[in-house]
Amino acid sequence: MPEYYLVPKKLARAVPAIGRAAVWLEARFFRSLFWIFNSLSVERASAVAAAVVGIVGPHTSQARKVMGNLGIAFPDWNEQDLRRTTKGIFRQLGVSIAELVKMRTIWSEREQRLEFCLDASARAHFESERPSVFVTAHVGAWQVANLFSKQQNLTITTLYAQESNPELARIMSELRQAFGVHWLPTREGMRPLLRELKAGNSVGWAIDARLDTGPPIPFFGVDAPTNTSAARLALTSGAALIPIRGERLRPGHFRVSVYAPIVSPIPDAPIAEQAMAMTRLANEHFEAWIRETPDQWMCFKRRWPKDHATSSGPEIRDDPS
Repeated sequence: MPEYYLVPKKLARAVPAIGRAAVWLEARFFRSLFWIFNSLSVERASAVAAAVVGIVGPHTSQARKVMGNLGIAFPDWNEQDLRRTTKGIFRQLGVSIAELVKMRTIWSEREQRLEFCLDASARAHFESERPSVFVTAHVGAWQVANLFSKQQNLTITTLYAQESNPELARIMSELRQAFGVHWLPTREGMRPLLRELKAGNSVGWAIDARLDTGPPIPFFGVDAPTNTSAARLALTSGAALIPIRGERLRPGHFRVSVYAPIVSPIPDAPIAEQAMAMTRLANEHFEAWIRETPDQWMCFKRRWPKDHATSSGPEIRDDPS
């Protein structure tokens, strides 16, 4: 997660007093913003958040990273396509923020707002009461997918990147309690997750973010260092690796889809090779979701190494506006 949202990172690091002030100001800014969203309906909060973030976001440094990712994933797009979709992505980021604030309302009104679709083989797996490693990508209403734990009364531990601003981290922790899952910071590593799986519980993980190190696995046909730890956990624990997707059907209404477990296509190979093969199959799910709704892909960090980002896709010039 970014260290600072409202001031340049270099300035905050160069002048510690500014950094301390930024931590205080950001926490109060977001708490006030969340209070406003919480006073609105789900639909209204989503519309307001989309408008605000859709205006500000395209002028931030993250916008160029978004366009770089889109340029690799969709090499036939022109600059206008990239900019239009980038603005849409920031609008959807605003919607995601509003949904997080309104998650308790979404759940309390679940009969009208939520539908759950389970693949038959996934349903059979749950009936066996064996653990699962749920994998998803930062696409669509990916946060809403966590509500599957409440719907199925499952014990799930979900990995997340904790905010570096300690006051903001406390605010976000309060909001995340609405999902009904246990939250584990990524810095805690794999051992707690393995313990959960051995105890018969399940794990949730958004695995589409790029790692600095990791085996190269194709994503949109271009190799990228990829996290295979979720597949490794499933293989070593005997859990099922299950893709799960949260979709926005219309404002304030969602579908959570649970797919068939991913089975190793090379069961006799070493675990590392099986994990790569299974992660590649997971990537194929993610690619399909992104192609279906490219303006809902939360790709604010480089997905591919810099050499790919600079050599692929159309040249992106600074926006004169």
